[in-house]
Amino acid sequence: MNQPADSVGKDSAQPASRSIFVAYAYNLYDKRDYRKVFADLEKAYDVRFIFADEKITNMHILQKIISYIKASDFSLFDISGWNPNVTLELGIALAHSDNWYICFNPEKTPIAEVPSDIKGIDRIQYSSFSDLSDKLTTLLEQRYPKQKRQPLDEYVLTLEQDVVALLGKKPGLKMNEIAQILRLSVKMAQVVVLPMVGAKLRVEGQTRGSRYFLREQVLESKVLLPSPPN
Repeated sequence: MNQPADSVGKDSAQPASRSIFVAYAYNLYDKRDYRKVFADLEKAYDVRFIFADEKITNMHILQKIISYIKASDFSLFDISGWNPNVTLELGIALAHSDNWYICFNPEKTPIAEVPSDIKGIDRIQYSSFSDLSDKLTTLLEQRYPKQKRQPLDEYVLTLEQDVVALLGKKPGLKMNEIAQILRLSVKMAQVVVLPMVGAKLRVEGQTRGSRYFLREQVLESKVLLPSPPN
């Protein structure tokens, strides 16, 4: 990252648009899986992530990229795979803005292909989508410290409903299984699930072996138990 989130840049006098331009190699990941990370964060932080392929315009592609970079609070450049298009867009950002960050998955990128001047820049390094989500969450907390909390509350409520629906179909899942199915980090799954224990859920087992059930499933099982013989 080229500057601390709380430092003053040349665009700092402009009001926050809560929009963030994202550039990445489209052929590197499944589009739906990769962009779900950003879709979830949009709901939680009331921001908008902009991808160049989402809107058709009559502008030249370079003009389009420049307009997105200038209109955004900051830009994210995922250089995983060292894609030439992303490299070009990063170069454009270097010329037009001070507000940009680099993301990087070392498993997808031969380090020898990355220029030495880029290697030395601080970056958001991740190894999985949940890892990327956690680190982008930290960045958004820094960039928008006075965010409205209601969107986050609504997001957590939606996840609670997802957990109830999931356990209604598949009772007895472990925390990591819930996280995997709902495509959350384990940390985020814990934030959602643990407060539900007692009120909506029950848990069997301890630590990593704990399995989660709906309270209604417990009550139903008690009703269906046969009466003891006289």
